[in-house]
Amino acid sequence: MESITLRPVAETDEDFLIELYKSSRGDDLRGLGWDEDRISEFLEMQYVAQRNLQTDHEHTSDQLVLMSGKPIGRLSVETRADEIRCVDLVLLADYRNQGVGTLLIQQLQEQARPANLPLRLQVIRFNRAVNLLERLGFRRTSETGTHFQMEWLPG
Repeated sequence: MESITLRPVAETDEDFLIELYKSSRGDDLRGLGWDEDRISEFLEMQYVAQRNLQTDHEHTSDQLVLMSGKPIGRLSVETRADEIRCVDLVLLADYRNQGVGTLLIQQLQEQARPANLPLRLQVIRFNRAVNLLERLGFRRTSETGTHFQMEWLPG
């Protein structure tokens, strides 16, 4: 695998972040029969709303995932006194299923282990990442109609 690094998100990354957001969420809307212009407009509005919500989390580290210096994703992590929470991990479609997500989750586990903190996250029920997370030792702690809450405990 090529070199994977992280760097803080900058204002100049906005166009990439919108593209990334759209790449990870457009398929559901296509399934509803929406045309591409409507999907694009809706996802841009959702992206802005999500970005505004994330500014409420003062201890969130928002970073771009880079492969050999090229942006391929985003990792947002909130470190709290009682947990490390993976707020968002998303990769461009071309870089999924190549071990990048596994590497990033394992790095978070290595951060949580010496602090003896649980690593928690929320994932959409039908996301293929559920299987990956369970292989990495996460267990489902609760669920809603759409999401699983998952947790990994240092052992």
